[in-house]
Amino acid sequence: MIARHASCIAALAVALVAGARAEDASPIDVAHAAQAAYDHGVATLRTDPQASAAAFRESIEAWERLLATGIRNGELEFNLGNARLQSGDVGRAIAAYLRAERLMPGDPDLQANLVHARSMVSTSFGRSGGTVLVDSVTRVWHLVPHDLRMHAGIAAWVALGVVGALRLALRPAPTGGLRTAWTATLWALGAIAALSGGSVIADAARARAANEAVLVADGVALRKGNGEGYDQAYAETLGPGVECRLLEQRPGWLRVELPDGRSGWIRADQAVVP
Repeated sequence: MIARHASCIAALAVALVAGARAEDASPIDVAHAAQAAYDHGVATLRTDPQASAAAFRESIEAWERLLATGIRNGELEFNLGNARLQSGDVGRAIAAYLRAERLMPGDPDLQANLVHARSMVSTSFGRSGGTVLVDSVTRVWHLVPHDLRMHAGIAAWVALGVVGALRLALRPAPTGGLRTAWTATLWALGAIAALSGGSVIADAARARAANEAVLVADGVALRKGNGEGYDQAYAETLGPGVECRLLEQRPGWLRVELPDGRSGWIRADQAVVP
């Protein structure tokens, strides 16, 4: 598992110090303690499982104390996800990674850990509809870090403008091989600008449109209505980490759609809405 500490501390220094009460521990100290507990949990994972589990719980509690102050920080959610995954809480780990993904889309470390967490989910589904193509494309563009794609897109748009302006300024217009090379350059820059910029915009749009729920309980039954008195919609029960589309919320109940298109009602305490 990949954990990041320094960049999270730097972000917290900017976001939290001003809002901390004088009698409370410094947010920076809490973050250091959370990471120290996580590192201790990793170090004792094989030699002392009980101490390791306690250390991961301590790390989770510290990261959540920081989140409870109202921070929105991708690095913090990322580290919380790592601690939850190490503690065996796959569902809440995935939920934390999804929240982090909205704040730092395309981050390669986050994507690697999210893929690993999803591989631990016991229930899998064949996706229906057109999501396979979308998921395949996003997996490819996320191999390139978000910031690199953003900077590449900006640079390509600037270069495209400069090359286009020079082309219009040239008199007489280039001919032969020079014209072919100029046209190829314009097309190449346009493709880089469109793909890089478009992927960044798509990341932002997917984050805004996200309407998800992640199961966090064992033996979750989808019911035909929002109450224990309703029959199960399907005989199969589901486990932690299953990601669903949230369709509707009612007091104490959620109506969700599974990746294979089936839908039903679950208790609200059986899922987390990232």
